[in-house]
Amino acid sequence: MEISKTFVFELLFICAGTAILLLNFFVIGNIFPFIMPLFNVLGALVAIVPPFLIFYGRYRVSKEIEEQFIIFITDLTESIDSGMTLPIALKHIGKKDFRSMSPFVHEIASKVEWGIPFEKALKIFSEKVKSTPIRRSVSTIIETYKVGGKISDTLRAIGQSLIEINKIRQERSASVQSQLVTSYLIFFVFIFILVVLKTFLIPSFGTMQTTPSLLGEEQAPVSTPAEMYNQAFVNFIIVQGFFAGLATGKMAEGSIVAGLKHSIVLIVVGYTIFSLLGQIQISIF
Repeated sequence: MEISKTFVFELLFICAGTAILLLNFFVIGNIFPFIMPLFNVLGALVAIVPPFLIFYGRYRVSKEIEEQFIIFITDLTESIDSGMTLPIALKHIGKKDFRSMSPFVHEIASKVEWGIPFEKALKIFSEKVKSTPIRRSVSTIIETYKVGGKISDTLRAIGQSLIEINKIRQERSASVQSQLVTSYLIFFVFIFILVVLKTFLIPSFGTMQTTPSLLGEEQAPVSTPAEMYNQAFVNFIIVQGFFAGLATGKMAEGSIVAGLKHSIVLIVVGYTIFSLLGQIQISIF
């Protein structure tokens, strides 16, 4: 039921954004052409941002569960080393706050308490979370549990490996902050160049001199339609902003999904700046 409500919520915003774009194209753009870019941005934001926030929210919850899973493994190992049995250790650490993972910890503890094998409860948990690092860790724990290895040693080794992986991710994120700023600056320099081309150079293409034909008659002035260049520049902004955002997210957070928020920011800001500043047309010839 929750998924269906989320789908309806996303569909409503997509329809609302599409309606704004159609209204702008057929009505507002003809009456107030100067504010047409603003309504284009508004329609795109309404259609894209709310569904993206829902999608990105799921992504952030998944990342938080991965972080809390490390704490869960560490606490469980310490409880077992202190002499607790597995069910008692799970019940003990279930009193702690693991944020988004707390419901899963309570579910695992309840299943083990009711006699469900620990490895089966972990497997159900990994299937629900659908996280690759957690799935790999759970598979290692299950295999060790099957062959009769000491579970506390396995949990300790897995916890240490997850901590090291998380530390590497944080160091990488801190080291690429300067590259993230550089990526944004490069994109805005690109926008500035397009604005200069549209404002100063493109209008001059329409002021070409007439040339006499072979019969002595003057031909009509040959001009390049500015709309064609304008649409091409907008396409450049969308393509450049989309892929630049994906690359930025991949460098900063190691995920293309995280780069989608950078793509939305770059495209929206770039299109807005280009559309508003591009309203000014100055011929240099």
